[in-house]
Amino acid sequence: MESIPKTTATKPSTDRQPMSDKDLLRLLADQRGRTVTEMATHFRVTQTAIRARLHRLIAAQAVIRKRSDDAIGKRGRPQYLYYIKSQGEIALAADGRS
Repeated sequence: MESIPKTTATKPSTDRQPMSDKDLLRLLADQRGRTVTEMATHFRVTQTAIRARLHRLIAAQAVIRKRSDDAIGKRGRPQYLYYIKSQGEIALAADGRS
């Protein structure tokens, strides 16, 4: 079996869209209560990339994470929904004025 060259294996997929924190905030402003999986699918990036951005946005108090009502009382990994906060909406509005 032939192995894939290391440079090919680590090369990013060409169908991925560039994404910024502002793009993620816009998505949450348009469609509130999104999961990490939904956001990763939307932007065609890994869930790890989404989690890293969410971690930064939560620290900046632009996004909040809430446990899904559907997940309460169920076994397994809890599911969280992410929402934009007023600080995130202010950041988007300020970005639109520049």
